Amino acid sequence: MTMRNLSSMAACIAAVTLLAGAAAAPVFAQAGVVDKTTHLTFSKPVQVPGTTLPAGTYVFRIANPASQTLWQVFDASGRHLLASFFYVSTRERTIPEANRAHGKPIVRFHETAQGVPPAVRVLYYPSDLAGNEFLYPREQAEKIAAVSHQPVLALDDNGARGDVARVITVDPAAPDAASK
Repeated sequence: MTMRNLSSMAACIAAVTLLAGAAAAPVFAQAGVVDKTTHLTFSKPVQVPGTTLPAGTYVFRIANPASQTLWQVFDASGRHLLASFFYVSTRERTIPEANRAHGKPIVRFHETAQGVPPAVRVLYYPSDLAGNEFLYPREQAEKIAAVSHQPVLALDDNGARGDVARVITVDPAAPDAASK
């Protein structure tokens, strides 16, 4: 054997060894957690659970991307927390509905009477087909239901007493009585 052949054989053996080692090496994959953050600008005051936001720009962010149950609202700089609240998933949009959004968030409101700031009902994050329906404190939900004449999702008062809070629907026909 010539030196050249030995050199080629050594290169082949090295390549086979590297391939075998790579095939035997464990592969680790980690799913990324999506940090859902979007900026929303309102030209007039709007209600979100727990507060009314004056006209302006706000940062809406999922508080814990791993659990995705809580939205937070910050001022335009993203430094000052103004509200945090729970939500539930809504029905999924159709593909044509999502396409019409052109990659922008969609906000749907509860109807309110003249002079009453509209209440955000659902936020569709740009990349999600399902929306996030906001859960209002019961007292605020009763007021929204009374002026919108529509059911409003809310959290009962049990959470304030240290019990497990339940999602309830505030019926506009009887705002003082909520159904499960």
